[in-house]
Amino acid sequence: MLAAREDAELLVVHAFPRLSALEAAFGLDDRLPNRLRAAAEANIDALAEAAQTAAAGRVRAEIAEGSAHRAVADASETFHPDLVVIGAHGRGALRGSFLAARPRAFSSAACPVLVARQPAEADYRRALAAVDLGPRSAAVMRAALVVASRAQVTMVHAYQAPFEAKLRHKGVPEEVILRYAEAESRTARSNIDALLADPALARRDIERRIVHGDPNPALPTAIGELHADLIVVGKHSGSRIGEAVMGSVSRFLAYYAPCDVLVV
Repeated sequence: MLAAREDAELLVVHAFPRLSALEAAFGLDDRLPNRLRAAAEANIDALAEAAQTAAAGRVRAEIAEGSAHRAVADASETFHPDLVVIGAHGRGALRGSFLAARPRAFSSAACPVLVARQPAEADYRRALAAVDLGPRSAAVMRAALVVASRAQVTMVHAYQAPFEAKLRHKGVPEEVILRYAEAESRTARSNIDALLADPALARRDIERRIVHGDPNPALPTAIGELHADLIVVGKHSGSRIGEAVMGSVSRFLAYYAPCDVLVV
């Protein structure tokens, strides 16, 4: 659907397991690889045909032997995509290898990666752009406005007092922690004002949502409350601390968010 809307070329790639992986999963059977290969070819041809039916004009499909991560990386090197789309999970006995490939796809991709959980039956209606207000926040917002161009976009930022969990663990009074958190809230609101003053964003109707709490529980809660069908999040924020925080958040959402996840 995105390829059709943007008049983009679409490459459909299927990672076909090596013989050793098939033997480990199913045992020795000389006929099995050929049967599975034929099934894979039929499935990928059906996907390409469905994409053309959905008005994607330039579609081609290919089967790559090896891991899902390697297949995505190799295809990206030759195809130079603007966006990589992967399914939220694999099927059957080889599901584990597919899940293991997902974080590698995030770290190695030179472009945004969309983890698709739902069938693409319509344009996104409600999108969340999760920002940490670091260097990649503007890129997260721009990606949300492109991929979810027909959706209501809400910027969401989860904040905490510095070292809030440690302060609470050491018995620091809650009113003191909340005072620190309120200072973070004021800073966040000021930074959000500056971010949305960007001419590319100022012309758009973007809602704001600032919540106190850890991003991992706060963002799924926001998804549920706003009935979002897409959340956009940064891969990392540039700093070591930011990369550890937002990197873990993007991985958490990719595995557990109830909607599609776009990692920028």
